[in-house]
Amino acid sequence: MDPTHELPTHEMDEQRRALREGALVEAMPELGTLIVTGSDRQSWLNGLVTCDLAPQQPLPAGARPAPPAGGAYGLNVGKTGKIFAEVWIVVAADRIYVGALRDRIERLRESFERYLIMEDAELQDASDAHAWVFAHGPRSADLAAAGRAAGAEAAIVDWTGLGGALFVAPRPAEGAVVAALLAAGGAGPVLPTTAAAWDVLRVESNVPRFGVDFDDQNFPQEASLEERAVSFNKGCYLGQETVFMLQMRGHAKKRLVQLAVEGEGALPAGAEIALPDGAAVGAVTSQVSEPRGQRVIALGYVKYKHAVQGTALKVAGRSAEITRAPSPAPSSGSAAPKR
Repeated sequence: MDPTHELPTHEMDEQRRALREGALVEAMPELGTLIVTGSDRQSWLNGLVTCDLAPQQPLPAGARPAPPAGGAYGLNVGKTGKIFAEVWIVVAADRIYVGALRDRIERLRESFERYLIMEDAELQDASDAHAWVFAHGPRSADLAAAGRAAGAEAAIVDWTGLGGALFVAPRPAEGAVVAALLAAGGAGPVLPTTAAAWDVLRVESNVPRFGVDFDDQNFPQEASLEERAVSFNKGCYLGQETVFMLQMRGHAKKRLVQLAVEGEGALPAGAEIALPDGAAVGAVTSQVSEPRGQRVIALGYVKYKHAVQGTALKVAGRSAEITRAPSPAPSSGSAAPKR
């Protein structure tokens, strides 16, 4: 189903303006929470995620540092380098909060604990006791102080390329945190958003979703997440060898891209993406109608060599063009990963 048909046009226009000029506030009930404590918590966790936690410190009061600050967005990958879970991380004074989809939390905890040997670190599933709230948009960082004053820990993390902030709070404080963020207006609009509205906006903004656009069968580079979620300068982490080699000495067989498809009607689910001569090169994973209904905006996979902005394609027989594609990987011969 195309979610744009469920939302009034004027409301979506207001949401787009807030995302472009201010911030959208989204409660995230689908996330569970792991809490990591102990003196080795940060270095140990850094060895299990693709993002670099080493430089992160709790967000300082009254500051507006450049992202990431106070946390990070990354992935947990297996030994094969394939994605197991997205993780949103907030570093607090005496603990680290790890947010992940609830259906991944228990297995993520079990996986983490297998690598807890001699380190001074403890892991607790606190999903029932904590709630997450995300802010999307260029003014998200300005909301951090208001969220913290209402009882949340916060981090300035731009995991979408749109600007962003993460908030995690005791569940009883969730309503107060959301209210405080929405009240922190000023230079730009700050509005609440819903899962349905965000699902439209994320496709328009080229933000993939786990379980829809990628899953545990994909490498980070296939899902075009390497620039947002992976550090190629940090030390060892689980699955690093494969992820690094794929980036520096090879390439993924396919890439997730954004496409504009001519025509107003919705595409068939999983619509085939083909070259103008009809040769199949991929499939659509998400789609929404363009704001004024002249085209369909879609995310989908295409073979690596065709993942170039401006490439002309056919989707379900309709003319299409790649509107956003990831940057090419570095040439082979780059430095080996740090150990």
